[in-house]
Amino acid sequence: MSDSGTPNITAVQRFVLREPRRTRTSVETPRPSVVGEALEAADALDPEDRPSSPGGAASEHDGLPVEGDVVGGHYRLVRRLGEGMFGRVYVAERTDVPEHLVALKVMTRAVYAGRNVERELVMLAAASHPHIVQLKDHGVAEDYVWLTMPLYEGETLAQRLERGPLSLREAYDIFLPITRGVQALHERGLRHQDIKPENVYLARFSGRVHPVVLDLGVAVEQNASFVAGTVLYCSPEQVMALSGFAAAAELSAKMDTYCLATTLLRALVGHDGSERDPTTPLALANLFERRELVPLTDDDLTELTGEPRRLLEEALRRWLRRVPEERASTCTMAEELDVLLAEERAAADAIERQIRHQKVALGRVRIALAAMAVLGVGAGLFTYSKRETLRLASELARVRAEGAASFEELDTCVASHELTRREAESCDAERRKDDESNARELATIAGQSGAARQALERRIEGARQELKTCEEDAAASAKTCAADTTALEGTLTSRAEAWGRESLRLTSERDEQKRHRTSCESTLTSTGAAREECRSDLAACIEDRETCMNPPEPKSPPPPPAPAAATPGGTNADAPTAAAP
Repeated sequence: MSDSGTPNITAVQRFVLREPRRTRTSVETPRPSVVGEALEAADALDPEDRPSSPGGAASEHDGLPVEGDVVGGHYRLVRRLGEGMFGRVYVAERTDVPEHLVALKVMTRAVYAGRNVERELVMLAAASHPHIVQLKDHGVAEDYVWLTMPLYEGETLAQRLERGPLSLREAYDIFLPITRGVQALHERGLRHQDIKPENVYLARFSGRVHPVVLDLGVAVEQNASFVAGTVLYCSPEQVMALSGFAAAAELSAKMDTYCLATTLLRALVGHDGSERDPTTPLALANLFERRELVPLTDDDLTELTGEPRRLLEEALRRWLRRVPEERASTCTMAEELDVLLAEERAAADAIERQIRHQKVALGRVRIALAAMAVLGVGAGLFTYSKRETLRLASELARVRAEGAASFEELDTCVASHELTRREAESCDAERRKDDESNARELATIAGQSGAARQALERRIEGARQELKTCEEDAAASAKTCAADTTALEGTLTSRAEAWGRESLRLTSERDEQKRHRTSCESTLTSTGAAREECRSDLAACIEDRETCMNPPEPKSPPPPPAPAAATPGGTNADAPTAAAP
């Protein structure tokens, strides 16, 4: 604290909001009293960050309804789903349609102190997006505010992370729709403030995961001063505002970008960027700095290397800037999330290059097989020709020897000629057999090369079919999503119109009741005056009756004076003189 009593937040700003430190010894250590207040306020945000009582953060005697109560005249609370700092969530059923189950959240009116409850609820209802939990009904009671939402089947992201971190593809499929949903909130002029794994629900529809942003109970207008959040996922300006320095903290929708980035980091590496929860102001400040400077350590995502890792680290630094003006918006973050697929794209490019190389290699194999076939035929013909030549030369030498021995005998000569002719025919037959054998071998070689080529072509065609199927599925999903969006917008429009008509009717009824009450009060006032007048007349009549029934007795005249007695020895000087008759 300064001498004038104003909190000294310069050190806090330098630690939490300003430029990164060059070295740890070159920056002034913040005052523990100031940052301690920030940490204590942040620790009070969510009961999951500190030990809680068995009853949870909300008390059973806080004025909120409990199981078995009927809320809003239609919803009976069946069982509790969970609770947080500001309220509880129940499974509720409609009293008129018991099969209709919803998730009903009740929050104390203190959460909306100084806030326009009806305006914010209407804005939440208008923030329609497939990946934001839809506000189906709401109401305001004397002690609490209640909201109803769909009851999904699935698990939270926190429950999914208990089985291990997400792959890059899983993270992309979950966080892209979530970021688009938060962007839709921003376009409606709202900020969520409390994005964390517990508030991301992985709903399942027909076996497919459908991410949904939960807990809109603390969502407020972007220029509102009300701040909430969870310490491990809060942005630096949220911590500043919660510590009582709202004037120094620049509150904006970019708070949600930081919360999304820390949640993504937690989902990828399996922790929040620190070895344990920050328990001191210095640890909290170091956590903010480490996230911005070194979002991924050497032990994180060891399988991601090279250019894909560099791109992801740069994107995380842009999303985790401590200064809000330097931080990316949710719209920019959604466009940059494709860095999660950089490794997958690199692998796909490698497969494509391999397919091209295989095509070139296949052409070379075809040429080599043709050359081998030609060489095989030539070698076979050469071998056959040489073998026949040697055999014929040997046979001719033998015949010549026999002819020379029996030249004189004509029969011997004729026999020799016949033998030569038969041998020649035998050689022709053998040559034809060799030609047929060589042709069959060539056909076999050609068939084998064709089968290999056909197998490779079948694999290529299968890959193309899979790619085409993926593109068709993506197009169908986009078409279905667009249709769902249109249907939801139509439903929202009709509900808004119905709510508007109902609001007008209720306002008219309220005005009529006010007029009737005013008339009744006037009538009661005049009736009270007449009643008092009647009471006065009745009292007068009763008095008159009593007077008539009990008249007063007449008063008796006073007795005459007694005559004076004679005083012996003379006259009574004190007695009056008798008057002459």
